[in-house]
Amino acid sequence: MTAEGKARTAGKEPRPGRKAFKGMAPKGYRIRMMEPGEAFALMTIERRAEATLVALGKVELADLPEPDIGDFVRLLVENEVFVAEDKRSGEAVGFVAAHDLPDLYWIAELSVDPAHGRRGIGRALVGAVLERARWFQHRAVGLTTYADIPIGAPFYGASGFTKVPADDCPPWLADLRQAETPPGSDPATRCAMIRWL
Repeated sequence: MTAEGKARTAGKEPRPGRKAFKGMAPKGYRIRMMEPGEAFALMTIERRAEATLVALGKVELADLPEPDIGDFVRLLVENEVFVAEDKRSGEAVGFVAAHDLPDLYWIAELSVDPAHGRRGIGRALVGAVLERARWFQHRAVGLTTYADIPIGAPFYGASGFTKVPADDCPPWLADLRQAETPPGSDPATRCAMIRWL
C-alpha cells in the first residue's frame, strides 16, 4: 500500500509540504510548510519568543502593544512560512517567514517556542530557508537581528551569516534594517547579516 493509502486508512489525508525538508529537523520534529488555520498558533510562538528577548535585556519590547492578528496574518501572507512541528503532538513549535527580494532571499521573522529551545530547531528552520533559496538560484540569504544577544547575531553567525558593517550597507539594506528595528529599540544594536550561497 502506498503512503497515501496508509494515511487514508488511518483516517488522515496526507498533507502537502511534509517531504521537501525531510531529515532536516532534530529528532522528534519535522520541518514543513505552513498549513491553513495556523496563524494564532504561530502568533503565540512569536509572543513566547519575544518574552525570551525581554529576559535577555530587550526590556523595551515588554512595553509594546499586543500584536494585532491582522498584522500578523499580513506577515504570513507576504512570506513563505516554514514550520517546525513536534512529531508526537503535531503542534507547531517554531516558524520562519521569508520572501524573495531582487538579489537575495530575505528572512523576515524566525521564532521558536522557548519550551523547545536549544534543540536545533532554529538551526533547522534556517537550513530550510537556505535550501529553498538554493532551489531558486538565489546567491544569498539576508536578515536583520540584534547584534548584542546570543540568539541574535551569534546564532546566525554559527550558521554562516556575516555581519554587514553599517557603513557598507547599501541604502535599501539600511532602510530594511531601520524598518525592522522594533519601536523603542536602539538601531545601533541591530545589524544586517548575509549568508552567501
